[in-house]
Amino acid sequence: MSSDDWYRNKDWNESIEEHFYSKLKRARMQRNQYLVIQALTLADKHPEVSIRLVDEYFESRKDKFEDVRALLAKANAFIALNDLEGCIATFKEILEREREFPNHQTGVYLDYPYLVATQKIENEYANALSVLHEHLDRLTFPLDHYKWHASKALINNDGSEAQKALEAAKVKRSGFRFHQDVGLVGKEHEKTIKHLCKIST
Repeated sequence: MSSDDWYRNKDWNESIEEHFYSKLKRARMQRNQYLVIQALTLADKHPEVSIRLVDEYFESRKDKFEDVRALLAKANAFIALNDLEGCIATFKEILEREREFPNHQTGVYLDYPYLVATQKIENEYANALSVLHEHLDRLTFPLDHYKWHASKALINNDGSEAQKALEAAKVKRSGFRFHQDVGLVGKEHEKTIKHLCKIST
């Protein structure tokens, strides 16, 4: 690990934590950023630690610049813990912060409706559809178009939307000259794609 990676630990234990906090104490200027980057890095493998770091960030922060990324770490941690309620609440909070700080944008405008749709959280359907339409002009990559149309298809049981999602899933190149494989639909969506195939027929 290089000297610059002390806040990007992919694992966590007592000695790593001790080293992290010894460095953090000396990092006055970018303390918020280091806390949030570490929380994001640990969200999948050590979600409880990630949530604790996010809580610490909000308790000690001097400004709101890292709020969106901190909340994103928390949402990812809730997903890892299979806490859908916590994740949905955090996704909604992120969307509110994005409205407050338009320059701090994430993919939550798609992740939230897609989670609602794939997990069949019916009491969130109306709001999820509203979020999709609010951000229609932000769609860029094939994965964006897939999630947008798939969410609508699953919520409304709409065959034509399912077909559009399936078409986006077939795209093998992003259309960007130097990043042909960015933003494509991956294998993690296979189960949902099978469901979309049934809706589209």
